Amino acid sequence: MEESAGQSNDAWFEANLLDLVEKYPRQWIAVLDRNVICAAASKGRATAEAKRIAGGREFSLYFIEPSMLQMGFARGRPPPDDQPG
Repeated sequence: MEESAGQSNDAWFEANLLDLVEKYPRQWIAVLDRNVICAAASKGRATAEAKRIAGGREFSLYFIEPSMLQMGFARGRPPPDDQPG
């Protein structure tokens, strides 16, 4: 069975969460074909821009909450406070 675009984006999002939290804290991002196509502070603005860019193709929308790291979403990577220093 082939993976849907949303599932593919979800897997990419999870694998790249640490970088996304650093680049886009507290922003909505739209992901198309495992690439961030836009980011905005509001969901409405991100959705409108993503629709324009995607041109009818399926994209995924995510909110980047910095606390996601502490909630365990970035598997295999310790939260920033637990990194050796």
